[in-house]
Amino acid sequence: MADRQMRITADNEARRGSYSNLALISHRKEEFIIDFLFVDPQTQTPQADQALLVSRIILNPGHMKRLYHAIGENIEKYEKNFGKIVLPPTLK
Repeated sequence: MADRQMRITADNEARRGSYSNLALISHRKEEFIIDFLFVDPQTQTPQADQALLVSRIILNPGHMKRLYHAIGENIEKYEKNFGKIVLPPTLK
């Protein structure tokens, strides 16, 4: 498929994209589900966190594996151009 070209079209809303600051991934034998969420710090309370589902993507296992590799390749390219991405320590 490397030789093929694809023309992609999108309406204005899709081209604007959506912001997500949290993703949850779950799976079962037939599919992976990625939920992209937005957590607004202004709506959080000491008793409960709230998140808005921005988008849900459902992939078969083969597509998920290709996405996994594509993300890894892009992170490597990003870090080569802009420096290492440093993650904060995990809260426990």
